[in-house]
Amino acid sequence: MKATSNFNFSPLHFFKNDSKIRSTFSVLLTLAFLNLSTGCSYYRVKSVPAQNNEEMASQIRAFNEADKYIILHKNQALLHLANPEVNEDTMEFTGTTALLSQKHVKEDIIKPGKSYRYKYKNTGPLNEVHIYLKDGEPMALGATTIPIEDIETIAITNNNRGKTVLNIALTTIGAFVLMLAIVALTKSSCPFVYADTGNGLVFSGELYPGNIIKNAQQTDYLPLPSLRESDGELHIQITNELLEIQHTDLVQLVRVKHPENTKALLDKQGEVILYGEVQSPDEVFVDGRIQDRKPALETDGHSYQFDTPIPTKNSKRNVVFTFKKPQDSREAKLYLTAKNSLWLDYVFGRFNEKFGGFYNTFQESQLNTTKEEAQTWREEQNIPLTVSVKKNGQWEIVDQISSVGPLAYRDLGLTLDLAGIEQEEVEVKLETGYMFWEVDYIGIGYEVDLPFESVLLDPHQAVTDKGEEVTHLLKKRDEQYLTQENVGDRVDIRFLSPSTDNEYSYSYFLKNRGYYTYVRDYEGIPDFSELRKFKNPNAFTRFSENEYHRILNTFQSKKEGYVIR
Repeated sequence: MKATSNFNFSPLHFFKNDSKIRSTFSVLLTLAFLNLSTGCSYYRVKSVPAQNNEEMASQIRAFNEADKYIILHKNQALLHLANPEVNEDTMEFTGTTALLSQKHVKEDIIKPGKSYRYKYKNTGPLNEVHIYLKDGEPMALGATTIPIEDIETIAITNNNRGKTVLNIALTTIGAFVLMLAIVALTKSSCPFVYADTGNGLVFSGELYPGNIIKNAQQTDYLPLPSLRESDGELHIQITNELLEIQHTDLVQLVRVKHPENTKALLDKQGEVILYGEVQSPDEVFVDGRIQDRKPALETDGHSYQFDTPIPTKNSKRNVVFTFKKPQDSREAKLYLTAKNSLWLDYVFGRFNEKFGGFYNTFQESQLNTTKEEAQTWREEQNIPLTVSVKKNGQWEIVDQISSVGPLAYRDLGLTLDLAGIEQEEVEVKLETGYMFWEVDYIGIGYEVDLPFESVLLDPHQAVTDKGEEVTHLLKKRDEQYLTQENVGDRVDIRFLSPSTDNEYSYSYFLKNRGYYTYVRDYEGIPDFSELRKFKNPNAFTRFSENEYHRILNTFQSKKEGYVIR
């Protein structure tokens, strides 16, 4: 069912007064990325209704920069659109239409919401963008001009097996969603990791997320889905699918053996945390106001967004959870499922654009930034997810969780010291900058002395897509890097599988270390007077909130149509 309003809809009022719509809108920003897995697989098409906006020009150009293959649909006919450009004055986009290449010709016409089988060697749907136009005059080959208002839907294809990047409800709030959907298709991130679960390679997350400064590298522990042994080996694949250069120093596999019906996680030091029964929170307070507990109870994509309209001095937002505490408990284990938001990625992009033609020089200078300087700036800008526990009426910081990437939720574990908490409840506060994180699940466990065994596996063999043997580069932390410079670069890594016992469960984690640098070609004069402001604490956080409302105000002033599905 669809309701449309062309003149009286106020998006700012709508967002400020409806937390469910704000939450759904934020979930929409988590759109699919394109999988490069091999073999026989499936993909699914997801759509987001399209409306025009003045910022779409640079984003549509980004399709070509990221090597996306654009397919136009009209009157049941399909053509390829090359070199798309948008004229913001006339609100039209232009390009050159041509017949589809053989690699993109399929027996079925691709439709949003359906799944299709493919073989990677024969066809390549997973870098496709489908633009569905209103029926009308037939398309012709050659130069073409298309009014943006003729777009009905933009659809992208994503892997449809196992743990995928995409998990959204198809609801949209105006042109803002389209703009960020296109940004999502061409964003910057970290190396993608695919795990072989016995049913092909499944997207599992990102390596060393947020590590863009060489001197500030941190060892990361990425949870993997259950790996399936084949010929005595466990297999993962690491790919570069974005406009960046990736430098990987270390890749090892941690296997944890633990009793059935328990869950194993690693904290940021790589220590095992084992969970039996996990309790849900009794109450939830979002920026001081009691809220529904439902987003915290399941890993379902319904998350806390840190996006309330309540003004704060430093643009931070927080969520407080209260849990029952067993008598005499002196330690607890917090279980979180969370990720960074795509909005954070977008805001970083807007920040980087301010450097103009000076950006590459700035990025090179960042190589000399110390780990302490980088960490201080991130903390002053409220980029980590800060975890605190209330003791004697005061909040004490337990940990500050570094970036985990925006493309997949990650399970996170940490230990809470409850000494000094005499009351019968534990209060836990999560705090971050405006819309920087999304928290999908939280629970707490109190069991102690649960048994486990862990083993660290070095890579047995690592071979790039060019056939180069690179195992020696990944076995230890020595600053001898495997460098993936180009979109499409990949490396297949295999580990010798230890013996297993069917009476136990096994969890896998990828211990990794490295950094990446963006490939950008910004133009223009640097806005140094504006950039100097970002040296001040909370400046980036305030910039995030101001940018969000600037864009919403822009759309409101245009009095354009907004569609709600």
